[in-house]
Amino acid sequence: MNVVEEMAIASGVPAPEVYVLDREPGINAFAAGNTTSDAVIGVTQGTLQLLRRDELQGVIAHEFSHILNGDSRINLRAIGLLHGIFLLALIGRFLIRGSMHSGKKEGGGVAVIGIGLLAIGSIGVFFGRMIQSSISRQRELLADASAVQFTRDTDGLVGALKKIGGAPSRSHLETPKADEASHIFFSDAIRRLRLFAGLFRTHPPLGERIRKLEPSWDGEFPEVKLPRISQGMSSPPGPLAGEVYALSELPTELAVGQALEHIGSPRPEQVAFARSLHASLPDFWIHAVHQAPMAQAMVFGLLLAQDEVLRGTELIRLEELTDSPTADLTLRFHSEAVDRSSAEKIALVDMALPTLRNLSVDEYERFCQVVDALMQSDRRIDLFEYTLSRMIQRHLARHFEGAGPAPLRFRSLRALVPDARVLIATLARVGSRNDEEAERAFRHGVQTLQLGDAAGPIIAQSECTLAAVDRALRRYDAAAPALKQGLMLACAATVMADDKITDREAELIRAIGDALDCPVPPFVQSS
Repeated sequence: MNVVEEMAIASGVPAPEVYVLDREPGINAFAAGNTTSDAVIGVTQGTLQLLRRDELQGVIAHEFSHILNGDSRINLRAIGLLHGIFLLALIGRFLIRGSMHSGKKEGGGVAVIGIGLLAIGSIGVFFGRMIQSSISRQRELLADASAVQFTRDTDGLVGALKKIGGAPSRSHLETPKADEASHIFFSDAIRRLRLFAGLFRTHPPLGERIRKLEPSWDGEFPEVKLPRISQGMSSPPGPLAGEVYALSELPTELAVGQALEHIGSPRPEQVAFARSLHASLPDFWIHAVHQAPMAQAMVFGLLLAQDEVLRGTELIRLEELTDSPTADLTLRFHSEAVDRSSAEKIALVDMALPTLRNLSVDEYERFCQVVDALMQSDRRIDLFEYTLSRMIQRHLARHFEGAGPAPLRFRSLRALVPDARVLIATLARVGSRNDEEAERAFRHGVQTLQLGDAAGPIIAQSECTLAAVDRALRRYDAAAPALKQGLMLACAATVMADDKITDREAELIRAIGDALDCPVPPFVQSS
């Protein structure tokens, strides 16, 4: 679980739910989900028992690559499409059987239709699986390369692949349903016959994958003994020797620019930062994000006011909506979180989201009621509260309220220019001490978008409100992916104007990225 949470922090996405495939001795894993909000990762029992920590990290990094690059969504759609085509064959078979019990006149025409549907469905599935397998093989090689790029550790992923070759069960699954989803797994999930094996192979041969990463490999697989507990999986990571910097000290060009340019592809420094951050969290907090009552209290604690009088009022209201133990726990979380950075607080919420997704509908409604009450208690919403509410809305409302992604409405930037101006101007003012600095930062951002004369003057401070930001983000959510990416790069240019980044700028960039489903990795300086 630690490895998954570390990769989630490094990628700037909510931690996916993790499932263990019991009684599966083979070494394998999978990722599934339409978005980062509903992504899940599964690992076999053999994976946990036979792999070292670095090998497991390589496998998890491979699966995160599929999530971040949208492969999981494509895989699920491919499964649905193939089942739809196969349905034609099933209907044809049903019609043929029905015609056998009818008279010659009545059954002849039905049989012809049935034979036609059976042929179309069978041929469609045949060629569909060929195409699916070809695409899957290419995506697996790309995911291998991305995993090595994430971790800067070829040995971990190569070690996992070699152990698959030497394990008694290799990567094969015992379940008879493995063939239906074989292409979503880390390695071949089923044993294939030699006939057409190359056409329908969903993964490149193990030897090919290993030699892509280790050209000097001698072709020998290690002997893998019976399942044993992995060595080193729970060992704490060592210090990073200066690789991680406080947000306020980060050179912006290195931190923000590289973070946003690597959306969907976190760098090794970000993975190392995430591992260090995770290791720095007290055991009490790690335990809390995995327990529903404590995870809720943790979020409440992050929202409590700093003012003692107002905080007392909030705790009274909290106890009315929940109970006394929850109020006490909330106060403890608040006290321990006071000195933690925004990056740490947001990482904690990311880690808690899978637990919060498992609330009942009634528990979720009460949770939202408390969050709203705490945010509205002082009649103003600050940037951190807005970022947190955006995360909850996007990643939990989809689950509990069935809210899907916004339909595509904008393919051209022209209709979104007013919204882009609002977002860039607000970011410019958040990170500036005066109008002159804000104007310079604004110009950096709009020039990146190449708005020209349409950019106009910087929007007045009074119009740069979180309500205006929210309206702009809701419209941008319906934009084409390229437009969203362009906006994120413009945000980076805006922050780069003064060569430093503040917590408030980091919070707003995270809120923008999260709202547009453009995960923002941590802002970490390259070594």
